[in-house]
Amino acid sequence: MSWLFTEADWDCWPIPLLDLWCQRARAQPLTISLHELTMYNLEVGWAPELKALLESCSRRWGTLILGFSPEFYSENTIRFLERFLQRACPLLHTIHGQQRYTDSRTTLHLYPDYLPSLQTLCLGGIWPIFSTSSTSVTEFTCTCTCEEDWLPLLDAVKGCHLIQKLTINSSGYHKGFGDDLITLSAITDKAVLSSLTHLEIEGMNIDSAPAISQFLSQCDIPKLERLTVRLVRRSTKPRVFESLCRDVVRH
Repeated sequence: MSWLFTEADWDCWPIPLLDLWCQRARAQPLTISLHELTMYNLEVGWAPELKALLESCSRRWGTLILGFSPEFYSENTIRFLERFLQRACPLLHTIHGQQRYTDSRTTLHLYPDYLPSLQTLCLGGIWPIFSTSSTSVTEFTCTCTCEEDWLPLLDAVKGCHLIQKLTINSSGYHKGFGDDLITLSAITDKAVLSSLTHLEIEGMNIDSAPAISQFLSQCDIPKLERLTVRLVRRSTKPRVFESLCRDVVRH
């Protein structure tokens, strides 16, 4: 069947077909994609056969793609996911997680001992907390839309301090009331990113540029080789670039 040569649809395919697809993949790392209703059904116990299949093949997970929306998101779902990731996943190298259409922010506890191959984290509205420092994560992508996001980002990069590429998406960033990054003002120990060579900033605007500069003041990046900045709109003034570049060089 041609379906067996595509990525499995973990949200719609019946269990026998998913099982057959996993068998067909043999030793190849599996791409697992779980969204909205599927995650909710797993968490409340309405999909026991799917849960059993996922558990049986956890040692072959290669990429994990997660999606949440307000209709089905709950703190219990995140905690369920954390317990799921405490299984041995020796091949899991990538986690994509996006919490859509909501201003709420949540944390995801990760245990590096169970995820020795994890290299890429791409998260939006979800902040990772590592039980121990991760020595495998080399690429981290996150979304910052307001000043409350910077402290979780600082904590996250401290937890995976060997990253080589950091991407910050600030599209839609808006300033709150009061001083920017007031939560960072009391930080005394910097995030030492000794392996970071590429910093990429997506969707920078007139509001996010000062916040990014203040965030960088809390980081030590001695080996930065490449800075990529993309504007969210053309109306952003050139001086925003100039100020940010000076800050990067200084820090």
